[in-house]
Amino acid sequence: MSDFDERIQTLSAFAEGKTAIIGMCTSGSFNVLGNDGRCSLIGREIGFENIGVDADADTSTHGNEASFEFVTEKNPDYIFVLDRDAAIATEGAQLAQDIMENELVQGTDAYKNGHLIYLAHPAVWYTAEGGIQALDIMLQDLETELLQS
Repeated sequence: MSDFDERIQTLSAFAEGKTAIIGMCTSGSFNVLGNDGRCSLIGREIGFENIGVDADADTSTHGNEASFEFVTEKNPDYIFVLDRDAAIATEGAQLAQDIMENELVQGTDAYKNGHLIYLAHPAVWYTAEGGIQALDIMLQDLETELLQS
């Protein structure tokens, strides 16, 4: 567990003072996730200020559907995206990149600075969060995107 603690502390130092919107693409839309369910590791343990929680709704299971105007208005430093349809292999689903990389999102600081992050192992983030092997993979996803770029 000390290895996990060290890794989380390193990521926390990186996240300090940075804002994020954490969300999930599903059925062609973008749902904002709070710090009370899926992907809460990013806001709670890692420490990004999750400004998507202002969506003011229960976000614990599938999030709260948000407009891209909401994302633009909040203008986060980082946008983390979980592709639910990829996680559960939804046939014929629209890719998260096709949903997210629109004119509004492209106007955000996160996009302009290369901080639109697609979580590399969506099935782990969506279905296996909480296990020790899952935590290792989730931390690897964050380390790869945040610390090695």
